[in-house]
Amino acid sequence: MKGHFKLAVSVAFLFASVGIFGVGSSVHADVIDNPGSAGSITQVNSGNVLKDYDENSLNKVNNSTPQGNMSKKYTKYNLDPTGYNYGNSYSTIAGSSQNTSFKTKWFLPDGFNVSDYQHGNFQSVTMDDEGNIYFIESNGTNTNQGAIVKFNLAKLQQLGVNADILLLWKAFDYFNPFSDQGLQHNQEYDQINSQLQGAFDQVKSLTKTLNQNQSWQNNQVNYQKNAQKYYKSWKAKKAKATKVSKSYRYSYTTRANAKKTIKQATAKMAKWMKSYQMHKTKVKNYNTKISGIQNQLNTYQSQIDSAKAQNPEMFKYIEIAQTAQLSPEVDIGHGQTLSFNPDNGHIYLAEDNTLTDLASRDDNNTVLEMDPDTLKPIREYNFKMYHGDSANLQLHTLAFDNDGNAYWGRKFNGGYMFFYGRLDQNGVSFQASSSYVGNRGGSTNQGLAVNPANDRLYFVSDDILTSVPTSKIQSGDFIKRCPLPSI
Repeated sequence: MKGHFKLAVSVAFLFASVGIFGVGSSVHADVIDNPGSAGSITQVNSGNVLKDYDENSLNKVNNSTPQGNMSKKYTKYNLDPTGYNYGNSYSTIAGSSQNTSFKTKWFLPDGFNVSDYQHGNFQSVTMDDEGNIYFIESNGTNTNQGAIVKFNLAKLQQLGVNADILLLWKAFDYFNPFSDQGLQHNQEYDQINSQLQGAFDQVKSLTKTLNQNQSWQNNQVNYQKNAQKYYKSWKAKKAKATKVSKSYRYSYTTRANAKKTIKQATAKMAKWMKSYQMHKTKVKNYNTKISGIQNQLNTYQSQIDSAKAQNPEMFKYIEIAQTAQLSPEVDIGHGQTLSFNPDNGHIYLAEDNTLTDLASRDDNNTVLEMDPDTLKPIREYNFKMYHGDSANLQLHTLAFDNDGNAYWGRKFNGGYMFFYGRLDQNGVSFQASSSYVGNRGGSTNQGLAVNPANDRLYFVSDDILTSVPTSKIQSGDFIKRCPLPSI
């Protein structure tokens, strides 16, 4: 698996907290915009979408795999906010077919407080094709509610977050509404923000005006250049025609036509010179206007810069905290199916509120589709997946390849089987792959993801990752032809 990932070092998050806080009443960090409510969501009802299959006809791939940690016991860590906190590194274990490692990239905050919970219960993570990362924060066990958090990786790197694994945590802890210091910092922020609101508004308005006038000035510069180009073109024609008109090597008719060209060129030159001078004057006027706008902008920006100079730590953390974009609180189900569809550019999340199959054939799978720009819901897909005479399967994993094909998987005996199809605005349909992985290495059905760099589908069972090419899942011929890397 080493070398297949887009990132040079695979991303692993360490979710940590310092202390435990209770539930507050309408508590929020003022520095982060409130995402509001999800509102009404368009419903798509698709009925039964699964092509049934015969379990006895499936081909078992007898793959080798290391055995994962099935004890459900892992080391817990507490952060030291005043000291140095080391990240962790996890390497492949004995029996793995390939070598790789994961290490801590960031310590995530105690919570983003979209709801009145201080939880920091982070679940699945996904990335889009524009350098943004998304992850789910759950409200906690048995709530089935949570929110999506979005960061731009390049922006975080620009702010130095990649150089200090605790910096992201520090920024949000600084405004933690559940701590005395955090409340004080929020109040200070509100006070400074109130004092500077006029300056902020003026900078925003003047920046827009400045950009608009610079755009208009650029148009005038282009018009001026075009006028100059046409003037020079006609000047060259006039010079050539003048030579012809004075040379008796040419016929009378040719010299007469040249004189007509001279007359025409003289008129055109006058026209384009007038245009050139007009646009030159407008460019000069825009220079004066833009200079005045810039001076006003500098005055208000200096007020902001002065406040920043007096509160460097606060504004540093403000800038980091405000890189976060939050979704409204939504039904996240189990919380481990967050996925990005490269074909339509949307985010998907299965609302699997139980860990089993559906209780009856009247029940539906529900998958939420979201706009990655606004993090608002687009639609909910409701569908059934009938198997045999009575079962109604429920998906607990979800992933998409580059072409928008959808995948999900489930435990099958000691192995793992795959389903593939479509799940988008054009319809919902699934069928089982004719082959399945015989040994999954762990106990749980933890997660599923496609790596767009190598077009392989990875499934996680406890701490074992196994991958299969997506094309082989659809054809079912990975039984003999492709090794199944596990780590």
